[in-house]
Amino acid sequence: MANLSCVKPPFGAIAIVSVLLLAACGGTGSNDSVVQTDSVIGVWFGQATTVDGGQENVVIAVSPEGKAAMFSEASRDTLIAHGSTSENTFTSDDAMLYPGANMTRHGSMQATAIGDSLDGSATVSGSILDFSATKVSSTDDVSLTDIAGNYTSSWANDSHTRSFAIDIDGIISGSDTNGCLYSGAVEPINGASALFNVTVKANVCFEDFEYEGLLAFGVFPFEYQNAINERKGIVIATEAFSRAYAFRQFSPQN
Repeated sequence: MANLSCVKPPFGAIAIVSVLLLAACGGTGSNDSVVQTDSVIGVWFGQATTVDGGQENVVIAVSPEGKAAMFSEASRDTLIAHGSTSENTFTSDDAMLYPGANMTRHGSMQATAIGDSLDGSATVSGSILDFSATKVSSTDDVSLTDIAGNYTSSWANDSHTRSFAIDIDGIISGSDTNGCLYSGAVEPINGASALFNVTVKANVCFEDFEYEGLLAFGVFPFEYQNAINERKGIVIATEAFSRAYAFRQFSPQN
């Protein structure tokens, strides 16, 4: 795996939101913590180098419960970490990289926030992955009513499509073109606006699993249908309890 170069988000690629990508269970932290100026808690948008040496946009999310996730736009690589937060830092000795292709890799992750900037790295199977991002913020709290709606995403040259709905109580229902049926729930996280815990169950298909992780809501400058997305949407980064598989999705809100 190639090393990630630490780079700042390009001009104009600032996400307008309050919440990744990038999920997991456990860790330490406080649900009722208050986000401070240099707090690592929240949602960040930046860039990271892909495993093949390219660069792509990423969403990074860190919750006060000691969960962190990083979702890569083009490759769909997803890093999920279980750890702890302390003032402006997040540390984890239990991080898993779920590549869009190939095998998972286990390692560690650390990130430090200074003002609106986040810098960090993950060491996964001997490779050091660096990332850098800018905090995305909102003046309003985001509730389940805000994220309620319909979401659709396609990948693998548009041969695979997944569609689902989230209602005002946070209940998930949906399906995909492989015949999978999805259910689940979204729950707000105290002290982290626009960042939610999410569970997703996949049934009646080849991947009958239950996944748990993070959901971030906002306006992310990802490319969608050959244009930069300027609509509100979600990034989901979750992993199966076995730590062998990940469920991830980026979808604008219909």
